[in-house]
Amino acid sequence: MKLKNIYFKWALSLFSMLVFMTSCDDFLQEEPTSQFTANLVYNTPDGLEAGVVALYSFQRAFWENSANNGSNPIVIDSRDDLTIPRGGEISNYGRMRNGTTPENSGVFSDYWKTNYRIIDRANAIIKAAENIQGMDEKRRAQVIAEAKFFRANSTFTLFKLFNNIFITTEPTTPENVSDIILDKTPEADIYKLIKDDLTFAINNLEWTTNQRGRITQGTARHLKADVALWQKDWAEAKLQSEAVINSGKHALATDPRLVFAGEVNSSEILWALQFKSQVNGRTNKINFNLMPNYAEQIPGSKYTVEQGGRGFAWLTMNNYLRDLLNADPNDKRIKGTYYIQDYLYNDPATLPAGIELGTKIVHPSWKEFASTAANRNFWFIRLNAGCKKYFPDDGIPTQDSQFKNISMYRLAETYLFAAEANLMLGNDAEAIKNLNKVRTRSSAAAVTTITMQMILDEQARELAFEGRRWYMLKRTGNLYNFVRDHAGYGMAGDLSPENSTAGGANNTPAKPLPYRSDARFSIKPHMVNWPIPLAEMNLLGPNYPQNEGY
Repeated sequence: MKLKNIYFKWALSLFSMLVFMTSCDDFLQEEPTSQFTANLVYNTPDGLEAGVVALYSFQRAFWENSANNGSNPIVIDSRDDLTIPRGGEISNYGRMRNGTTPENSGVFSDYWKTNYRIIDRANAIIKAAENIQGMDEKRRAQVIAEAKFFRANSTFTLFKLFNNIFITTEPTTPENVSDIILDKTPEADIYKLIKDDLTFAINNLEWTTNQRGRITQGTARHLKADVALWQKDWAEAKLQSEAVINSGKHALATDPRLVFAGEVNSSEILWALQFKSQVNGRTNKINFNLMPNYAEQIPGSKYTVEQGGRGFAWLTMNNYLRDLLNADPNDKRIKGTYYIQDYLYNDPATLPAGIELGTKIVHPSWKEFASTAANRNFWFIRLNAGCKKYFPDDGIPTQDSQFKNISMYRLAETYLFAAEANLMLGNDAEAIKNLNKVRTRSSAAAVTTITMQMILDEQARELAFEGRRWYMLKRTGNLYNFVRDHAGYGMAGDLSPENSTAGGANNTPAKPLPYRSDARFSIKPHMVNWPIPLAEMNLLGPNYPQNEGY
């Protein structure tokens, strides 16, 4: 099975944008160059190393895409149980108006193409590195290990999203470019490749690196623990997650405000994409999608770093997640560290008479439980709780786009992996200890018992808006039911139309009216697998299997 024309044509232009890596800096440095050729890349150690660095660039480019208001990377968050897809391009997918058929799933092509491109380039690098003569063996192993990690990561991502995928370890060449993909790859073969690649990466990557942004042994072990959970291999998930936890190389940040601070390079971060201004990457608009527009049309308020900068609340927190975070009054995560729900009057130049600086903004009309739909909508735009994880410490608060490194994997999730594995193995004491590591770091009270629901709740609090929730719900068999119960805003399980009292709502905190909760009644059981977009199906064999239900 070979990748088809679109990937080959794309591959031919790869090395006009290839990148050098340097070892004199403490971050992964990428400099565009027109000096590379495919021959140089595949036949010299320096070229192979540059090819590996290009894989990081392709991973980051997924987040730099400005299409659809820069929202493509967080479409997966819009389709979970924790968010309100209020408006903008992302809401068409979050409310499941799009992403429900092969014909209306164009954004999903971004996920499909990105990961297959990475796989194809990783295949080429691995094959060349295995065959090149005269390369130092340690250097060769490093190149292959990083490329295999990327191949495993992208293969796993595609499998989790689309299920019916094809895999190959052969790079696209002029000789095989016209080969037709006739069928999906068996699941057992997919898992074997992923696990073999990660085993090689674990055996050949160091625990530490002098270049921020590079993957390490801890990154590979974290991913292998995740793979094991999907296969219900609890012993392997425990082994790999606890190896990271007990490595002495990683530790939870002491306070949630430090996790995403600076260059997102705390000891907790297992892998972060680098967007260093004027060195690596372009700006992204993730923060703009996730933060409300609290300072617009509200005298006495201005955008600040502390309050998360400017956004337009295209995708914000729903009341289900907000209530989970507020369940413990001491939980710091919703008090302006990861998330923010209280915005303050902070502009003396426009402060209305009778209002004190530093007090919480309370608009006279725009309220969560206002009597009119219009005023409730303005509250969701301006004053609903937002996510601050993607706003840089040195960002310009009034700008839509920002430079901000993006955490891909971090230790808090590794602890939750360990908690789940230990719970399933009957090691309740260990599972409780793992869970409490995450809870108490945020000043939430320690627990003395543990259930799978408690782990799911903690995962929601800790990892919301990081692209992890949808996968966990699918893996645990909860995606369909949790979206039916909680997607958008409203009472749990209320399937009535927006602003309707048919489900028992009466516009009170206990029984809020539904808002942007279309996904609850639009989702179908088969939607736990995304449809393969029509554009991608057209490049496959005529009998290639679309996912069931589409």
